[in-house]
Amino acid sequence: MRKTVLMPVEKVLCDAHIARDGSEVEATDTLTLGRHAWDLCLEHNVTFGRYLCDALGAPSEGVATEPEPVSVPVAEPVPAPVAECDEPDVSEEASEPEPVRSVMIAGEVPGYDWDTARDAVRNAGYEVVGRADDSTVLLILGEGGERNGHKLRDASERGIPCMDVRTPGRFKSAVLSGEFVGGDPLPEPVTVDRSGMSDRERNRVIRAWARENGWPALPVQGRVPMQVRHAYELAHQDAPEGKAVAA
Repeated sequence: MRKTVLMPVEKVLCDAHIARDGSEVEATDTLTLGRHAWDLCLEHNVTFGRYLCDALGAPSEGVATEPEPVSVPVAEPVPAPVAECDEPDVSEEASEPEPVRSVMIAGEVPGYDWDTARDAVRNAGYEVVGRADDSTVLLILGEGGERNGHKLRDASERGIPCMDVRTPGRFKSAVLSGEFVGGDPLPEPVTVDRSGMSDRERNRVIRAWARENGWPALPVQGRVPMQVRHAYELAHQDAPEGKAVAA
C-alpha cells in the first residue's frame, strides 16, 4: 500500500522581482556585499553582475584587492553674511525733518488785518514768532514796524534780512508766489513818537483812553491791539485831518 506524505518545502524567491512588481520567481544565487545579501534569480544575477563589472571592472582571479580610497571634495568655507544690523543705519538721520523756518512780522501789513497776515505766512510754510531764534529767516516790516524795537534789534544782531511790505501790493505778491524774500534796508528803531512820548508811555495813555471809550476789559499788560491804536489815533487827530481821513 502506497502512502502519500506532504512535506513542507522552503522556496527562496528573487528579491529583485519582489521589489519590482511583487512577482514570485525562484532565486538561484545570492549576492553578498558586506553585511547585506540579496537572493536573485538567474536573470537578475546576470544583470547585476554585468552592472558591477562595468562599474568596478572584472576582479583578478586569486588576488585580493583592496578598494582604492575615493577622494571626496571638501567644500571651501563660505564667509558668514554680515548682518544688516551691523551696518550703520542712516535712515533715521535721513528721515529727520528739517526745522520749520520762522518769520517775524513788525507792524501792520497794508490790506491785511493782524490774523490774516499771519495766516498767509503760515500757509506759505513758515512759523510766525515774536522773537527771533535760530530758525528765523526773515523780518517782514509793515506800517509802524519801526516802533517794534526788539524785533529790529533781533534782526540786526542776527543778520536776519528784512522785507519791507509798506508798499501796497508787495505782501500780496509774496503770498501769491509762496515765497518771502528779504533784501530791503532795516530801519532804526523809533522809541519816541511825534508827541515826545516813549512807546511805554504812549501805551499807558492808550490803555487809559481805551478803558473809558469802549474797551473796559483791555488787559493791563501785553500788546495793545492794533484796532485800539487806530481808534486812539483817529480820536486825537485834528478836525481837518480827521475829515481828510474819513474822505
